Amino acid sequence: MSRRHSASGWFHTGLPLLLAVTLSGCVTTVYQPLVSLQRPVILDPQVANFEGQRFLLRCIPGDYLGLDEAQQLCQHLRTLFTTQGAQVDVQVQQGGMAGGDEEGAARPDLIIDLRARLLHVDNSPLLWILSGLTLTLVPAITDSSFSQDVTIRDSSGFVLASDNLQGRFVRYSGFSVWAVNGVLDLLVRSEAEKLGGDRANRDFSRDFYGQLSQLAFNAHMRSEVMRSFEPKPPSSTK
Repeated sequence: MSRRHSASGWFHTGLPLLLAVTLSGCVTTVYQPLVSLQRPVILDPQVANFEGQRFLLRCIPGDYLGLDEAQQLCQHLRTLFTTQGAQVDVQVQQGGMAGGDEEGAARPDLIIDLRARLLHVDNSPLLWILSGLTLTLVPAITDSSFSQDVTIRDSSGFVLASDNLQGRFVRYSGFSVWAVNGVLDLLVRSEAEKLGGDRANRDFSRDFYGQLSQLAFNAHMRSEVMRSFEPKPPSSTK
């Protein structure tokens, strides 16, 4: 009786602990660009594309990005656009109110609103149980897709550009997949094809920052074209 109780106790406490230890670090994440993220970008985000421009970034937390993650996103994007010559202010919505940097007296040339949405997630509990029973030889899989909605306006609120940037992350948790990919990364795959480490996040950041920079540049050029059609003030005559 005591042996059965001991075995049952190990199953309920020892197996989850062993599974957690085994899975720690044994995760492979695959990123797939979907709608809009796979378009070619002709803009170089390392040059001064927005010299003298003033941007207002507004990152809105939601079901995919929490408040802290929205703040981190806005700070990363501030660095992105500051590198390209823009002066950037940041606002993050908190409890229905916009919080962050205070707006200065100068009106922004572009107002960029970003809202992330979770479109789909597949995370089967049965697969996690099977992964635990096989000591992660069968990997647990979490499949999720998301949308980053971007709207860019001028200082008057007129919409200059908008897009939905959609991507997908597939996360494999298990020693077998992690080990196989580690060997392939080491012996077969080129640097651009490797899946280990932080590759998925870096690939997504490259696509997302490039598309957002291109979208902001297109909005800036559209604003300049529209401004050229504005009636010029009458010149004073003697």
